[in-house]
Amino acid sequence: MKKAVLAATVTAAMFGAVSAAQAAIVFTFSPPAADGSFTGTFHDEGIVNDASGSFTDTGVFTLPAGIAGADITTQFNTDVSNNIDFSSVTLNGQPFDMTPNGQHEGGYILNLPVASGPQTLVVKGTSGGNGSFAGTISFELASAVPEPASWALMIVGFGGTGAALRRRRATSALATA
Repeated sequence: MKKAVLAATVTAAMFGAVSAAQAAIVFTFSPPAADGSFTGTFHDEGIVNDASGSFTDTGVFTLPAGIAGADITTQFNTDVSNNIDFSSVTLNGQPFDMTPNGQHEGGYILNLPVASGPQTLVVKGTSGGNGSFAGTISFELASAVPEPASWALMIVGFGGTGAALRRRRATSALATA
C-alpha cells in the first residue's frame, strides 16, 4: 500500500511540477465567420524562470491554409514580479516585430501565410517571477485572387479569342463577296 501511495505521489509531482521551460500557452478561438475568418486569444500567467533564468512557452494549434496575424503584450505597474521581458516571439519560426518599452512590451506579425496543419507559437523571455502575457491571433482563408502571371495569361487569351473572331468575320465577308 505504501508503495502505491509513493508511486502516485511521485507521478503527481512529475506532472504537477512542470518547469517554465515546458509551460504551455492557452488558446481560445471564436467560431469561424461566414467567410471562414476567425480570431483567437492566447495567454499564460504566473510565469517563472527556469534554472537558466529565463522561460520558454510553446503553444501548438491547428489552422487551415490561409493568412495569419498576431500580436502579444505584457505590462506591469509597480510590482516587478509581474514584469516580462520578451527576448523573442515567433509564429512558425517567423519572428514578431517587437517594441520593448520596459513596463509595457509588445509585438506583432502580419500577413503570415500558413499551410494547413499545426502551427507553433513560441514565446521566450525573462519573468519577475509572476509575469503574464496575452495576445490575439487573427486568421483568414487564402483568397482566390489570381497572381499577375495568371492575369497576363488570361488577357492574352481574351486578345487571342478576339483576334480569331475578327479574322473569322473578315474571311467569311470575303467569301460571300
